[in-house]
Amino acid sequence: MKTPLVLLGLAAAGSLAFLATPASAQVPQLVNYQGRVAVGTTNFNGSGSFKFALVDAAGTTTYWSNDGTSTAGSQPTAAVALPVTNGLYSVLLGDNALTNMTMIPPSVFNNADVRLRVWFNDGTTGSQLLTPDQRIAAVGYAMIANGVPTGAITSAMIASGAVTSAALAANAVQSANIASGAVGSTQLASGAVGSAQLGTGAAAANLNASGQTGVASGGLVLSATENQALVNAGYIRIGTTTTADAWQQRTNGPTPGARFLHTAVWTGSEMIVWGGTSGSNLNDGGRYNPAGNSWTAVTTTGAPAARYSHTAVWTGSEMIVWGGQGASYLNDGGRYNPAANSWTPVTTTGAPLPRSDHKAVWTGSEMIVWGGQGFSYLNSGGRYNPAGNTWTAVTPTGAPAARAFHTAVWTGSEMIVWGGNNGGVPFNDGGRYNPSGNSWTAVTTTGAPAVRSSHTAVWTGSEMIVWGGVGFAFLNDGGRYNPAGNTWTAITTTGAPAGRYNAAGVWTGSEMIVWGGTNNSSDFNDGGRYNPAGNSWTLVTTTGAPAARRLETAVWTGSEMIVWGGNNGGGTVLNDGGRYNPAGNTWTALPTTAAPAGRTDHTAVWTGSEMIVWGGSGASNFNDGGRYNPAGNSWTAVTTTGAPAARYSHTAVWTGSEMIVWGGTNNVGEFNDGGRYNPAGNAWTAMTTTGAPAGRQQHTAVWPGSEMNVWSGYRGGALNDGGRYNPAGNSWTAIAVTGAPSARYEHTAVWTGSEMIVWGGYGFSYLNDGGRYNPAGNTWTAVTPTGAPAARFEHTAVWTGNEMIVWGGLNGSKLNDGGRYNPASNIWTAVTPTGAPTARNHHTAVWTGSEMIVWGGLNGSYSNDTSSYTPGKVFFLYQRP
Repeated sequence: MKTPLVLLGLAAAGSLAFLATPASAQVPQLVNYQGRVAVGTTNFNGSGSFKFALVDAAGTTTYWSNDGTSTAGSQPTAAVALPVTNGLYSVLLGDNALTNMTMIPPSVFNNADVRLRVWFNDGTTGSQLLTPDQRIAAVGYAMIANGVPTGAITSAMIASGAVTSAALAANAVQSANIASGAVGSTQLASGAVGSAQLGTGAAAANLNASGQTGVASGGLVLSATENQALVNAGYIRIGTTTTADAWQQRTNGPTPGARFLHTAVWTGSEMIVWGGTSGSNLNDGGRYNPAGNSWTAVTTTGAPAARYSHTAVWTGSEMIVWGGQGASYLNDGGRYNPAANSWTPVTTTGAPLPRSDHKAVWTGSEMIVWGGQGFSYLNSGGRYNPAGNTWTAVTPTGAPAARAFHTAVWTGSEMIVWGGNNGGVPFNDGGRYNPSGNSWTAVTTTGAPAVRSSHTAVWTGSEMIVWGGVGFAFLNDGGRYNPAGNTWTAITTTGAPAGRYNAAGVWTGSEMIVWGGTNNSSDFNDGGRYNPAGNSWTLVTTTGAPAARRLETAVWTGSEMIVWGGNNGGGTVLNDGGRYNPAGNTWTALPTTAAPAGRTDHTAVWTGSEMIVWGGSGASNFNDGGRYNPAGNSWTAVTTTGAPAARYSHTAVWTGSEMIVWGGTNNVGEFNDGGRYNPAGNAWTAMTTTGAPAGRQQHTAVWPGSEMNVWSGYRGGALNDGGRYNPAGNSWTAIAVTGAPSARYEHTAVWTGSEMIVWGGYGFSYLNDGGRYNPAGNTWTAVTPTGAPAARFEHTAVWTGNEMIVWGGLNGSKLNDGGRYNPASNIWTAVTPTGAPTARNHHTAVWTGSEMIVWGGLNGSYSNDTSSYTPGKVFFLYQRP
């Protein structure tokens, strides 16, 4: 079960906020606050939604809230968006430059006890109150200070010459304001204080301060670096602490993977999709919000076992999942609470026989399940009461014939069952079940849609809408049944989704949303919204994330990851893509207008303002490409004049002014030539082959700053040689093989600033070793295998500035683990598997400066989900005496 959000270590940040004296016009009315939030034991990372209120000790009186709407300690209406890094955040309370933040009136601190109350929303769990409320101490009360408490300022706090006579108004300091001995002669410039301002003994020894400034005595401060300023201020360094590394599923969010035989319910604001199958059985899902046209993931923690052909109903606060088929027919289930993003088991005591392909409805107090198939087709069922977690049998007397793959809806007083199949010709009849009388009434077949099974059905409040399914073909038509008149009306097919069966459907109050399903040729992750008032259809978004794929390219712009091209596994190469912004957790589609033709195994580099795509394979091998400018959201063609021959599985690096492409294959042989492309002139310059390494593909290349280092790859077998190309001299220098790692391809290489680190890949077997190449000395140093991740290839690697992070890949089975390698210590640290994406290869990964973003790849099916990994970070701890 996902644990509640908790607040850890919230403390005043430590500086004076504002003054309610005549100086308040010059001092901003702000309180600087810092805090930490975690989900369970995992520090939160990303953009969080916060709400703040200043309340009394009992929490029943609100003095101020961020949007001014809180009363009696209640939650404000609007939230303030703040970035959170490793659980840490800071905010200037009262800063009206922030959206939904109002100024704090000084009168708040006329109250003797003022406490900060905080609510937090991580985008999944919903807004939750963080406890306990935090009492505001000296910083807040400085806002109404009319004078300085006796002894609060000592000579140690005032630099020599800090206060001169010019800074003091006449009679600004009277003897009553100065304790005996508070100011000595060494603190006073000639004439700074006259006799009228001094009382007897005023120039005696200095008094001690109260010990309370921004951080209380004994308080701790975390610094990302060794901080001499804190030492100079009297703080004592007491050690270091390392934050835990963490994964976060990103985007609001990825569409659930394509599937069928799943379920969907409507909550009043969201459609929840869960379970199903698509090559393997699933126990995950997503919540679709049509208002925002966005998705949020459903947790798998505590979820029922993976299954398909189950049922699900919405109770008003929970989704109840029951039955279905996994390793066998099932009669268990679970209750999912989206507010807490958590699961509770459903009892099996007294439950109906195990079954799948049955149907269920919610009556307002009970879930009724009926029909389906187990070891035979069934016309029995049961009523489940979640309040008591108990079951009651449904009579079979007068029920429709035993069947599965039918639909059922609840009208407010009856359950209507329709269609389905019992192994022969599908049905277009049904029955209405009344639980109060435990009795059945037949549904007319006059005007009913054609026979079908595995269709969808929803209740509108007055009609049952039936759509899709399979009869003698895959169907995208249907009908509306009115039980009051026992009559049918046809549904238009204009604009409807493609014919399919096993799609999920919900009623929103004005529309029927259908999503997913299959037609045996492909599984769908699209759908449509049907409006019965207009008898019309509207398409459902697939979120903004590019379609699932592998062998795409990805570049990091400094603020966004751009992915493009690749293969979707259906034999289709793609020429679309998307820009992912981790700060906003959003995708923006790339235009296909003027984009290069669809391709895979191409290269892409980032120039600082453009992504340049070149080469690759699709309908043919390519020697063309395009330059994508995100500022203009437009493409410009890369000239083919003077370009290298068409190829794929080559490499490309950016020098600061040119893109250098080299190597690769065209299915006939491997190349050892290449070219330098200058986007400023849209022109190519040939590279010499004199002294170049032998032709190859699936090699690596890095740009250290003046040369391109090429190493290893495939040419009839794995290689362990390479070369350094100098564009200034158009010349090659061999890379030493003494001490080099063994031959390999499909490995990774990163540049550290002084070394190229090569790791993993495939030679005569999968590898988990590597080497560090120093071009200055033309020497190799081995990378320790101790503690290294398991051997693999087709993984990714990024350089963080002090570590190489490798993740995912393949070694006979797909992997979702990895490791962080520190070359300074030659030590590996495992990447946490908690919250990691599903195992995959052929994915992409980029480093943003603070996190690694993983996208796409192949994980049994093609993936278009997004996750970010934040490595643990060392902080220096300082304590105030």
